[in-house]
Amino acid sequence: MKRMNIPNQKSAEIQLQSIKSTFESNNSLSFNLFQHMPIGICVTNDRGYFTDVNATYCDIYGYTKDELVGKPFTDIVPDEYKELLMHHHDEFMRKEYELQGRWTVQNKEREEFEIIANAAFLRDKITDEKRKMTLVVRAEELEDTIVRLETTINILERKLETQDIANRLAEHDMRNRLSTIVSVADILSKGQVDEQQLKWIDTIKRIGKDTLHLLSSARDYAKMERGEYTPEISDFDLLAAIAGVTKDFIDTIKAKNLDIEMLYNEEEVEHGQDELLVSADKFYLEHLFQNLIGNAIEASPKDELIKISINDSSSFEIHISNLGAIPEDIQPAFFEKYITSGKDRGTGLGTYIARMIAQFHGGNITFSSSLEKGTVLSVHLPKGRLI
Repeated sequence: MKRMNIPNQKSAEIQLQSIKSTFESNNSLSFNLFQHMPIGICVTNDRGYFTDVNATYCDIYGYTKDELVGKPFTDIVPDEYKELLMHHHDEFMRKEYELQGRWTVQNKEREEFEIIANAAFLRDKITDEKRKMTLVVRAEELEDTIVRLETTINILERKLETQDIANRLAEHDMRNRLSTIVSVADILSKGQVDEQQLKWIDTIKRIGKDTLHLLSSARDYAKMERGEYTPEISDFDLLAAIAGVTKDFIDTIKAKNLDIEMLYNEEEVEHGQDELLVSADKFYLEHLFQNLIGNAIEASPKDELIKISINDSSSFEIHISNLGAIPEDIQPAFFEKYITSGKDRGTGLGTYIARMIAQFHGGNITFSSSLEKGTVLSVHLPKGRLI
């Protein structure tokens, strides 16, 4: 593989740099750009493995996405250049500089051709993981590609603007309807109702209020990913919050005949007596435990025990264990987006969001899982941030 300077390279670099800047500054637009732009884009991790590629990148090199993702980028270069390119990659990740130029490459059929590329160093603000994003254009198609790029971006921007207006209108209507439901439930709770009816009315009120809050959570999650979210701190009882979350799954718990054991500092929690007061973002911390406890209940075999252990020592540690095992094929990417297995309605976002919530509280989530011992999800939260 060789690099050559050409007269029109500078204009190409400017175009590619502009696209790279769009990815960094406009997350809402970048996903659509990545998937639909007429320019090849690949993302590799610090070990040089593909983590994502778009359709155009696959077309340029003649591979499918499945043939590339999870494989080292050196799989698609000539043998004589593998060592050299791996050296350049490691140097790129170490120095964190941008690399741009014109290169001779080959496709899956070993046909050589020239590309113009701009490789950018990226760092995840939440996980601190290093990434290399490479933008690729076939040299002979440069002018046509730039025209298609401008057209595609304009179309996507107009589409997103239209979608944003539609989403805001839909959100407004949903808020009005949910507010009405909550108000009606509040009125009913003050009437003559029995204990069972009051329980369902309270559930409707709580879910309605939570859903109103969740309507704005998509914007909050985007801010969390950028490190810009400001938590809404309040004082609350963490033990009561976790116990309340388990009640949301009472029907599934009964259907699977599960036992829920909740311990605080190795002692069984006495509801109404034990408490653990913290200052944190109550809504999102509860959402964290909804995701993790919900996963544990869904993954647990029938007639088994789910154990929730809260330890209050130098830090807060909450361990959620069940006898189900996380499939080995998804364990390495368990906390990444869209990772799921064996769920009809799973989005693969629950654990990703949970870890993100833990991290903006200054903590983290880890896990251990095996067929013999089941799964333990451990939430680590520093006392310095939750006091």
